[in-house]
Amino acid sequence: MIKQIVLKNFRLFDNLKLETNNSLVILSGLNATGKTSILEAIYLASTTKSHRINDLEHVILNDKDFSSLEITALKKIKMVISKNGKSLFINNQEIKKNSDFIGNINVILSSPYDINLIKGSKGDKRRFLDLEISLLDKSYLKASTAYKKILRERNDLLKTTNIDLVLLDVLTKQLISFLEIIYKKRIDFIDKINQILVNISKDLDVENIKIEYKPTYEGNIYSSFKAKEKADLLAKVTNIGTHRDDFIVYINNLDASIYASEGQIKTICVALKLAVCEYMKNIYNIKPILLLDDVYATLDKKRIQSLTKYVLNMNQTFITTTSILEIPDEILKKSLVIRIDNKKGDSSDGK
Repeated sequence: MIKQIVLKNFRLFDNLKLETNNSLVILSGLNATGKTSILEAIYLASTTKSHRINDLEHVILNDKDFSSLEITALKKIKMVISKNGKSLFINNQEIKKNSDFIGNINVILSSPYDINLIKGSKGDKRRFLDLEISLLDKSYLKASTAYKKILRERNDLLKTTNIDLVLLDVLTKQLISFLEIIYKKRIDFIDKINQILVNISKDLDVENIKIEYKPTYEGNIYSSFKAKEKADLLAKVTNIGTHRDDFIVYINNLDASIYASEGQIKTICVALKLAVCEYMKNIYNIKPILLLDDVYATLDKKRIQSLTKYVLNMNQTFITTTSILEIPDEILKKSLVIRIDNKKGDSSDGK
């Protein structure tokens, strides 16, 4: 459970300190007052990544030299961001490797950006898989890091003249060795998520949701690479591999990106994130912190009631809303309500 959040020069906040030692925390306020930024800071403390931007320099307030976030849970997690990069700390000890930092706070974020899981690019979907699996499985993170390193070496070689085909074959085999680990773990993750989605689909009263992985290779992977080798030599880039794979979300066996309504897509996105929460609990015995960014405004009354059941079963949930009238009384009466009042990040809190 997150007990305290301290932000300095972060987005709209020059100095913000929130006491959040409650299983249900509601961040209420008008749009553009910084509610989502608070969830972004929590997400950064868990993953070292933002769900909104790639360049973290943009979280630094105005012309300040740095931004910092400090999240106190079982450990004190701190990140300092400057134009030169980021520094990571756990209990005031600097952490040099991202892999030693991520996952010390386990969070699942459901936000409007999740539409990219349905309508986004292949890269958006791969990032979802890589992040969710890496947070729990260090061997996946290790294999993914090694794969990217060898992929860069292979692509660099493809760009040279008078290519050493023997070396190309060596790099191909090395790449495949890590590809097979990544592929297997992605398939296992998706299979388990699909099993969990059966019940969640019923609870949220949405048609059957299913994820189907779309690899760029089939059968013997080495043969697939050899078949594409001439194309790789011409394009000077590696055309197949887990860095090019995709997945499609189906609703009643129809591609959701084409056939799902806007309301269905929003519900599917919530269902996917709830499935990841259940996956963490069922497989790793971890109850993650759930971050719901403006989710209640997107659901109808019946689905709100279904979502409430999951929220009440979480270790801790943060909810952003423009109006507490959107929040069910069952949640509201148990919540710590923090009002984010203005664009300077002033806040007041109370039960």
